[in-house]
Amino acid sequence: MKMVLAASLAVLLLTGNASSLAATTTYTDTDSGFKLKAHPSWMEICGKNFYGLADKPDKKEAALNLVCAFTAKEIEKSTGKKFTTREFLSKYKDLQVLERNGIPPGKVNYLFFMPDPYEIKENNRLSLFPKELIEQSDISISTNKKERQPFVYLHLMGNNDKNALKKLSRAVDMQVALTSQNDMLYAVVSTFPLPDLKAQKAKIEDATPFSKKRVRRELADSNKEKISSFLASRKSFIKGLSFFKPGKATEAYGFNDALLGGRVKLPENWAYVQVNDDTLYEKIPLKLTLAVPWNGVSELLSYKKHADLALGEGDISGLNFQKISDFAIFASSKTKDKGTFAKLFDSPVLTGLLVDKLVKERLRQPWVKKFADFKKIRTKSIFNDTSGTIRLFARGSVNTDNNFNVFANLMFTPQNFGMATYVVRDGIRINQKLKKNLEQISLIRK
Repeated sequence: MKMVLAASLAVLLLTGNASSLAATTTYTDTDSGFKLKAHPSWMEICGKNFYGLADKPDKKEAALNLVCAFTAKEIEKSTGKKFTTREFLSKYKDLQVLERNGIPPGKVNYLFFMPDPYEIKENNRLSLFPKELIEQSDISISTNKKERQPFVYLHLMGNNDKNALKKLSRAVDMQVALTSQNDMLYAVVSTFPLPDLKAQKAKIEDATPFSKKRVRRELADSNKEKISSFLASRKSFIKGLSFFKPGKATEAYGFNDALLGGRVKLPENWAYVQVNDDTLYEKIPLKLTLAVPWNGVSELLSYKKHADLALGEGDISGLNFQKISDFAIFASSKTKDKGTFAKLFDSPVLTGLLVDKLVKERLRQPWVKKFADFKKIRTKSIFNDTSGTIRLFARGSVNTDNNFNVFANLMFTPQNFGMATYVVRDGIRINQKLKKNLEQISLIRK
């Protein structure tokens, strides 16, 4: 169990290598009117009106691509300006005329073709760009069509000024491709870290890989390969997108995990991140899903070492836990060895009796205390010859003053493992519906 939990925490912090699956899948958001056909990726991030994938082509640094959908009502609430597809397409044609004649795009004077409405700030539903990236980047605007779908591209390239980009830790290339149908605004966001050109043996002044054609030729071979992979994932993502008239979803919001019984339901105002990894431990491929209320996503990422954590260099103590009300973690694994957990079923009655003692010992070990200090632990276990379940309740704290309650359901067969855990801070009302959904999850036995 310690190995599985350690693996779960490691993946949660975005460490470890990645591997891609070959099969193509399709994600459909009926409410928002978009569909994505793509190869499964290392990480999947999803909310009620956005969906994204993260890939690690060099098995170290990740490129993120996602599509966000905004209604005309949401846009007007955030900007004070009305939005229609008709006006968007009209301004798009005006922008094309300016492009062909070499006239600055600002002459179009259309708010939604500028980066300002998409600055990340409180109560802005359109938040996409960090303020410092807008202020410290070369920004370009262009147009193009993909399968007859018109797009306006806002392209931001960081200038490698580490002092100016302290919160981002390093320069990034970020592109937002904007389009519209049915009075919806769609923003296709793509971002990846830029290489440190000054660290190369062949010095290249202060240029980004895209600001001058000659820079592409002078990039080191390793950087060329990495950037080509990042650009390929960007191109593939947008190519796999299609749009349609939004309708009413027929399936409950949530995510799929075959080992946990199929569809796992989540509250509609939550978002989730799902990681598929088969390289942390050779015999234990792991699917891990972290779900949090949407208004807690930015808080989850608002910790002092967020950039370092993304590169696998930080630790969980840096999380801004006091501002996260509650969250849920799900894990599942069909191990490569059919008898990985077989010893748990050699003597089911004895296993049940030993669980309480073993769980308490494990959760109070020094390596666990680095993440959380548990003060109260209660378990109830049920084991037979082929399957077992451990119900866990615990109270603990992070950084001594952030108290929380844990409701966990751990499930085993000789080959499979499953976990559904709900964590709630003290003083926060427990989501009873979510808690009940988690308690009803069962691990498939085959």
